[in-house]
Parts: sequence; C-alpha cells; structure tokens
Amino acid sequence: MMIRMTRKYIEFSDKTIEPPFTIIKPGVSEKEFFEFATEDISCELIEGVLVIHSPASLKHESIFGFLFTIFNLFLKRTDQGKVIGSRFFMRLGPTLIFEPDLLVVLPSSYSKLRPTYLDGPSDFLIEILSPSTQETDLTKKIPYYLEKGVKEIWVIDPTLEELTVFMPKDRIKKYTDSKIVKSMVIKGFWIKLEWLWNIDNVNPLDCFNEILKQESI
Repeated sequence: MMIRMTRKYIEFSDKTIEPPFTIIKPGVSEKEFFEFATEDISCELIEGVLVIHSPASLKHESIFGFLFTIFNLFLKRTDQGKVIGSRFFMRLGPTLIFEPDLLVVLPSSYSKLRPTYLDGPSDFLIEILSPSTQETDLTKKIPYYLEKGVKEIWVIDPTLEELTVFMPKDRIKKYTDSKIVKSMVIKGFWIKLEWLWNIDNVNPLDCFNEILKQESI
C-alpha cells in the first residue's frame, strides 16, 4: 500500500483524494512536530495531535493576500508592529503550536519572535475559514487563542460572508451587512466588508489610501 501526499492532493494506492481533507496523527511531541513541519505543509499541533490541512482555495488565498498587503502597508506607515503571514507558527505550549492565517505582533511583543515561530500569543490574528479547517478553527483553536492571551481575533467566513470578532471575557461581535469593521488593538485600522466579498474587484493600494484618509479626519 502506497500513500503519497503532494501540495494539491493525496494518492492512496490507486485512488486520489482531492481537497478538502484533514490528516491527523496523535501522540506527536514538540520536537517531532518541528522536525516534520516545512514551508510546503500546512500543519499544527493541537493537544499533542499533528493536524495536516489540505491546500487553501483560490478564494482563501485571494482574501489572505489582500489582507496581508493592507496590514503590511498600514503597520509600516503607522509603526505599530509587524504582520506575519501563514507558514509561521505561534507556540502557545509544548502541545499547542498553531499556524494562524495572519498574525500581528506589536512592538511590546517583539521579544517573543523566533526565526520560525512566535513564542507566545500574538496581539491580533485572523483565521479565514475553509471546509477542511472550519471545525478545528472554531471549536479548538479560538478557545486556546483567547485562553493564552490573544487580544483580538477576526474569523472570516467567505461562504456566509461574515466576519466575527472574538475578544477576551466572552466578547463576541458578528458583522454581516455592517460596512466597516474596526480593530480594537490596532489603532486606526479598519476595513469594509464589501472589500472581502468582492476581492477580485478591489485594489489593496486604493483601500489602504482610503483607510489613511479616514484616519486623518
């Protein structure tokens, strides 16, 4: 029996398993995790269980690329911190190593940055839901993020066109038809939801300039 995993699918004997899929392997140590993890594999360690995710969809990556661009421009412009994309781990303990889609580290947390991971909670992070990760993101990761000290979490659901903000002390707010979502942690940062749902028709530079214009008013 032969199993081969590529960046796009899994070959199992004479059958091909197309995305979305999730592979789990229990009983994995932190040392084993970091020996296994590479930039080509999307994986996490959740309660000592290695979780391997299938490749992200085009829509997921389009939203991610847009958000990374405007966060990067805004944080550099305002000197408020660093934005880091996926394939960078956030270590919350020896059995809890996560890979958020996007995380923001404020200057007060720079001391926690390591070459391949953040040793502790980020100040702000985003998860973009997909069929293979939705249940894990909502039922496993979000509670740990809040418990371990993440200050603000944006969960984006492209299918339902919803953005939910999670903050400590059970503060949760869901945005659907609201036009603007403001960050409570990153001063002056906001987005229009319509940008995300019409991602192929917006220019991130135009959006960034609109954010700056509003900030200066």
